[in-house]
Amino acid sequence: MTSHVEGKRVIASVMIGSVASIGPNATLHEAATALQTAEVGTLAIMDGPQIAGIVSERDLVRALSEGLDPDQARVEEIMTRDPRYVTPSDPVDTALGTMLAARIRHLPVLDEGELVGIVSIRDLAAALLGRDLVSEFEASRPLAIEQELARPGG
Repeated sequence: MTSHVEGKRVIASVMIGSVASIGPNATLHEAATALQTAEVGTLAIMDGPQIAGIVSERDLVRALSEGLDPDQARVEEIMTRDPRYVTPSDPVDTALGTMLAARIRHLPVLDEGELVGIVSIRDLAAALLGRDLVSEFEASRPLAIEQELARPGG
């Protein structure tokens, strides 16, 4: 797949192909554990081979703040059904516009109805800036720690 269409970078060039997922009957506690284990902010909710919805950290926080029991409530009760999505050939700036308009941070990537990846707002920002933000952060972290320790009271 090409990484540019008409000079614009496309989702296929920035998406993460490995998607953390869980079934709709999983408990909220199991979803929270899956998010933490995978170190991601969103889970695809899979009903067999089809994506049934998505659940984000925000969804879990909202559910818990509303008093749902994390060991009894099921993911299907809080998931976003029929989530917005992008395709591998969609331009990065179009996906970012969708995220900003909908106030969301993750979009599933579907190719002919099949889940093939996920893209985050961080992935899109890095692509539009033309930078690897994670590597830059990791490289600057030791310096930031040294600077913090050098401060009075640090």
